[in-house]
Amino acid sequence: MISEIRSLPRSVWPRAFLYSAIAATLIAVPSDLIDTPIFSRPVAVRWLDYVILAITAALIGLILAIRPVPGAAQAAVERQGTTTIWGGFVSFLAVGCPVCNQAVVALVGVSGALSWWAPVQPVVGLAAVALLVWTLRKRLNTYRLAACPLPA
Repeated sequence: MISEIRSLPRSVWPRAFLYSAIAATLIAVPSDLIDTPIFSRPVAVRWLDYVILAITAALIGLILAIRPVPGAAQAAVERQGTTTIWGGFVSFLAVGCPVCNQAVVALVGVSGALSWWAPVQPVVGLAAVALLVWTLRKRLNTYRLAACPLPA
């Protein structure tokens, strides 16, 4: 997979950087990893939250930057876009404040969010990375098939 990423055209990398920055901003601002006056976070940010954010944002940017030839496996490309969005959402859950997540607080309460959800968040982050790596693999396969179609 690394050699396939290295063989991508140069035009992919500026788009990947731009999409990664957008993804990082969309995940980090509401989860208050980037401190803004709009959102606050009563629980301290862990160093692992920044690592998960960086990896998932880079993967999202790379997935969105790789554009297969139009018309080639269009249904597969749409599914990959959906799984990319889900990967970003799972990443947001992994780095977000455990007591700011209203669904978790409603289900298990504030003490449950701190004692149950907070320790599980790194595993959720690994799930987000795994989902995005799988999606990137599918995108690279779609790109390779569109760029070099098999003979009939």
